[in-house]
Parts: sequence; C-alpha cells; structure tokens
Amino acid sequence: MRSIPKEPDLFHFLQCATVASPGDKKWGLRIKEEKYALVKLIEYIEYWEKVGENPRWFSIKPVNEDATRWEGTITAQNYQFDIELVLKKTYPHTPPAARVPVLIDYTDRKLEDEVLGLRICDMHMEQNFWWNEHCSIALYLKREVSYWVQSVLTMAIRQGYL
Repeated sequence: MRSIPKEPDLFHFLQCATVASPGDKKWGLRIKEEKYALVKLIEYIEYWEKVGENPRWFSIKPVNEDATRWEGTITAQNYQFDIELVLKKTYPHTPPAARVPVLIDYTDRKLEDEVLGLRICDMHMEQNFWWNEHCSIALYLKREVSYWVQSVLTMAIRQGYL
C-alpha cells in the first residue's frame, strides 16, 4: 500500500520541541518555548499584515505560577475582548480550553467543561487532525481562535447584536 505524502506544516515555527505537561520536570522549558512561539506569531502577523501602529490582534500571558492559565485580549474589527486559555493536566496532548466571555453569548459553540468546572468556547468545528503534542498556544490562536472569533463577531455584527 502506497502512503500519501504528508503536507508540510508551514507554521512549524509555532511548534514546541519539548513535550511536557503541567507538573512535569520539563514544564518550565515548555513554557519558554510557548512564549517564544507567541513572539514568532506576532512577528509573522506584523510582517504579513503590515500592522504598523494598529493594535496587535492578541496579547496574552500566563497569570498563575504554573502557567496553566493565560489571560489577555483579542482585537478584531475594532472590537476588543478579554480572552482566557486554560491548559489542562493533559496539555499538550489536548488543545487548550478557551474562554471569550463576551462572545460566548453569541455562539452555540459553547460547553460546560466538567474537568475545569468552566463554561468554555468550543472552537473545534471538527476533530483536530492537525493537533499534536508539539503544537503551541500560538498555533492554537492562529488555527482555531482567530477563525472562531472572526466568525462569531461577523455574525453578531450582522444580526445587530454589536
């Protein structure tokens, strides 16, 4: 049986080399790689979109000691919203859980996460065939969050909610 060649990942610079979950000995190294990938994503966006003086579309940083909760803002179509990412104990084997409190009311893609005890935004339109343990928060923002926010925001504006 002939194997199908795998498409190269154009965003390999948004991946992490260290596979470590919260609490693992190498978790500190993984967090450094996550932060580096976020810097690279900002550089990528600013280069291609010629952002200049416009605000960055996202700003996010860890807010607790073990870096399992990240908070910041996301800007789209002249609106700015708070965003929170929560990394479960199974991260990076599972994607982060995302919360955009203002936009969660405008989507049917929300669920109660029993593990976290939080209402989260279900951004996964289908199974994540692209996600693996080397994927970073930056790649998640690029491939899931940005599209979900644009979609929900466009619908909310069209419906006259915003």
